[in-house]
Amino acid sequence: MRIRFAINFKTQWGQTIQLVLNRPDGITNYYDLVVNNLSEWFVEIETEIELKKINYRYFIVNSDQSKTAAYGDSRTIEIPEGSERVNVVDYWRLPNNDRPFSSTVFADCFFNRQSTAKQTFTKNENLILSINSRHIEPDRHFAIVGNQPALGNWDVSHKVRLDETDYPIWKIALDTTDFVFPLEYKYLIVETSTDKVLAWGGGPNRKLEKIDLQTATIVHDENFLRTIHSWKGAGVAIPVFSLRSKKSFGTGEFNDLKLMIDWALKTGQKLIQTLPINDTILYHTNYDSYPYNAVSVNALHPIYLHLDTIGKLKNAERKAYYESKKKELNKKSFSDYQNVMNVKWEFFREIYPLESKKIFSSAAYKDFFNNNQEWLVPYAAFSYLRDLYGTPEFRSWAEHNYYNSKEIEVLVSPENEHYHDIAIFYFLQYLLHEQLSEVHDYARSKGIVIKGDIPIGVSSRSVDAWVEPQLFNLNAQAGAPPDDFSATGQNWGFPTYNWETMAQDGFQWWKKRFRKLSEYFDAYRIDHILGFFRIWEIPENDVWGLTGCFNPSLPLSRNEIESRGIIWDENRFLKPYMKEHVLYSIFGKYTDDVIREYLLQDGWQNYKFKPEYDTQKKIETHFARLGYSFSNKDVLIRDGLYMLHCEVLFIRDIRQPDKFHPRISMYSSATFRDLSENTRKLLDKLYIDYFYKRHTEFWKQEALKKLPALVSSTKMLVCGEDLGMVPDSVPNVMNELEILSLEIQRMPKKPNTEFAMPADAPYLSVCTTSTHDMNPLRAWWEEDANVSQRFYNRALGMQGTAPEKCEQWIAERIVEQHLESNAMWIILPLQDWIAVESTLCLDHPYAERINVPSNPRNFWCYRMHIALEKLLKEEKFNNKLKEMIEKAGR
Repeated sequence: MRIRFAINFKTQWGQTIQLVLNRPDGITNYYDLVVNNLSEWFVEIETEIELKKINYRYFIVNSDQSKTAAYGDSRTIEIPEGSERVNVVDYWRLPNNDRPFSSTVFADCFFNRQSTAKQTFTKNENLILSINSRHIEPDRHFAIVGNQPALGNWDVSHKVRLDETDYPIWKIALDTTDFVFPLEYKYLIVETSTDKVLAWGGGPNRKLEKIDLQTATIVHDENFLRTIHSWKGAGVAIPVFSLRSKKSFGTGEFNDLKLMIDWALKTGQKLIQTLPINDTILYHTNYDSYPYNAVSVNALHPIYLHLDTIGKLKNAERKAYYESKKKELNKKSFSDYQNVMNVKWEFFREIYPLESKKIFSSAAYKDFFNNNQEWLVPYAAFSYLRDLYGTPEFRSWAEHNYYNSKEIEVLVSPENEHYHDIAIFYFLQYLLHEQLSEVHDYARSKGIVIKGDIPIGVSSRSVDAWVEPQLFNLNAQAGAPPDDFSATGQNWGFPTYNWETMAQDGFQWWKKRFRKLSEYFDAYRIDHILGFFRIWEIPENDVWGLTGCFNPSLPLSRNEIESRGIIWDENRFLKPYMKEHVLYSIFGKYTDDVIREYLLQDGWQNYKFKPEYDTQKKIETHFARLGYSFSNKDVLIRDGLYMLHCEVLFIRDIRQPDKFHPRISMYSSATFRDLSENTRKLLDKLYIDYFYKRHTEFWKQEALKKLPALVSSTKMLVCGEDLGMVPDSVPNVMNELEILSLEIQRMPKKPNTEFAMPADAPYLSVCTTSTHDMNPLRAWWEEDANVSQRFYNRALGMQGTAPEKCEQWIAERIVEQHLESNAMWIILPLQDWIAVESTLCLDHPYAERINVPSNPRNFWCYRMHIALEKLLKEEKFNNKLKEMIEKAGR
């Protein structure tokens, strides 16, 4: 058998093309292609066996012999039976917005296609034409028409439907004996029920000059060039804990998602976006309400269990007790995390002896345990030890402070007297799995997708850090540099990742995490996707994010700094700048008190910290001791001392102590202002080069080491939260991998722009009015009258004075702007959907906010004020939303 492969591609100087062919017998062959003067790369191979199916891929070989795989998955061809000579004509693949349609969102939910009978190709059919497309609704199909009688002679009434047996490959086999070449043709999108042509493929006619009748020719035309509107949908964002129903117990539960699914269906929405739902229990206090501070990336949070379906208590008095508690907690306007958890734990401990034996003996539980024991057993042991010792700080435990699998195997043995104190966590996780799986199945049955959230970090006091500490930098803290959310940066308190160690096994920790999430969700949001390029890393003794630096990065040597004309002065550049006039500008009338209690003289009108206050963490601990007697004066002094620690121009690199990072936002510091004008100019040039140019390609390559393997580990739809200080390489990488970006009108990505326009959002994006980290529409409108006025005039195109409040018509206008966007998804917070109907709005807009990023101790407690049962009955409002969504073609 002789096979010729040909592909048209214009390489750059020094590049060549290689074909990697995987044969059915397990042998892999490598072939270097040659090029003709038409930029056609080709190779002819001869095989001694008759091949029926070939799997292959093209690679670009660069001048340094590195290889870049062609975009997309490997290609597969079926060789027509009896063929002795085969000619394969390929076209180079490029990202074409099609990858999202291979996700389970579309393949298993929206675009789930009925299987069709496979067409039988005869030996006389010597030409196969095909395209590769998933972006087609289930009530549509592809057809072909062309300049031959067999293709209808351009008469669409005689078009030919393509075979979709090998979906997403659509193909037709033709006998070209009577063809008059050149062959010209076009692909069509056809409505199946009416046989109506909805769209012709764009671009010039596809053309085939001539083929050998004795050779089987297979043409892969690859992409359909769309001339029809791309699919678009709308959805709602709401944390599970924020849901409210008559059946829930003081907070939202997994079971409440079913009512939310019903509401989404009723209003024409296709997706429900949640916040992270992993277990965050550290101290059994409201501190644990922070959903991004996971103690396990696999375990689900017990707070979301619906008690009524777990089992029934036999004691009437106890039943009445829980019923009264349920009513009491449901009356509250917020999700009362700690009190809800306290009552639920009472119930868990009472129901466990009654139901556990039956659960543990079931086949479903045994399957669950066998499939999840790798993470489930360490999680249960960790949870037991945390409660036994009263702290998640595992290094302080009397025993098992370092994880040892053999010791834990003994600890969790059923023969131990404390076994049921451990097994209760197996019990709860199984029930959570069952309830959430049921919700996922229900959503699929209604044509609704649930979107999860992958936090960028995990707690340093988590089971993951206990079991695999080598994967984390436990002496550092992850966060974000200063941005619109916080002028002093954000310190999330998570350890950063040891990516080099993670890479050694192909990022298995991440892949397992993604696969676990895919059991419950069909789409997910990567929280702070910038962290896969680089993460803002803060020293372990700091509280604020100002003195962090990016990791990985390319820190500056002293020689590099001096080569720019900057005279190196270690004391001036690295030590906190604490001149007397700086102290007075920060502390005012309290300056003398601050000097007396916290500082030491260090030269003329210069000071340094006393040893007991020489880190921000020491200052934090000192003021934490004040407890409830904490005054406004104390806040001013504490934050002023934090700021003094940030009065530096460079940060020493923790891994390479002889190298340095410019301090972020150095131009806002007193130490910068007091430099000579020439030195300020030199530092400013260095600063811009360092933060905006130096790392562009470096960070791109860092992301490409990680993200392709991770996003391909599941079939979920991938969205990235790409907000903040975004490197120039981020959009390119996300476009290459076809990861949906996040577009927010109030956080434009274009420089020198105050408001982004939803109409400018790219197709592969999620466009929204706000996120959980900012005020919803109505509260934002009242934040700053000057900003609202400019928005009113510029973004809404209105004249005159803006109303003081975000009136119903304004909210409608903003929502309509978003719905009319080109973005694939418009996903709005529930609060902003409700803003279009003033009669349903909460009286106090600021009560609708979920999180304040600048406050690391924020209590995550927002709960919708309308019960879902009532919301489902709001026919006027629901119909209004449905009409708005349908009018926008979503």
